[in-house]
Amino acid sequence: MSDSEVEAEGDGTESRSPWRRTWRWLREHSTHALLVAIAAAVVGGVVPVLLTGALQDWLSPPPPAPAPCPGAGCDGKDPQKEGCSADAVTWLPPKDNPVSLHVRHSKRCGAVWGRITRAEVGDVVTVRVEGGSARSAVVEYGKDQYTPMASVGETFRATACAEPTISAKRTGSWRKYCIVVTDTTAWK
Repeated sequence: MSDSEVEAEGDGTESRSPWRRTWRWLREHSTHALLVAIAAAVVGGVVPVLLTGALQDWLSPPPPAPAPCPGAGCDGKDPQKEGCSADAVTWLPPKDNPVSLHVRHSKRCGAVWGRITRAEVGDVVTVRVEGGSARSAVVEYGKDQYTPMASVGETFRATACAEPTISAKRTGSWRKYCIVVTDTTAWK
């Protein structure tokens, strides 16, 4: 080996420096590193978009099923058992409602029902559809109760009432209370 070949080869200190070894490795593998970086960027940008769409489909609730008892078929049935409460809207008067009487309406089921809360055992809740049926229920235990459903058409007028029990054990003091709702009521 000649002196110039030894000088070109170096004294071995170059290959011992960690910076030089890293630099040499990067030069030799830069093409692979660039391809990996590009692939990571593409996957990192595309996968979240795909997962977001898939997760939204998976997590979003399914649309309500068709009513099992639409219209007159729901008359007199339990709104919870029939699944009609799933899409129901509620009218709750904002004031002067001594026992929290409200009316629920399921357009999908074509029915309304009355509900009373903060009541006492023996209190009665009724719902009567003008030109249609009337339903009632008595609070048997607890503090709330709802009536069976009364069928309604696209346009309707219904009256819901709460009537206190005449029991001597009654603790609250209020009189029979009624509210009127229509298809155009501000349902929430």
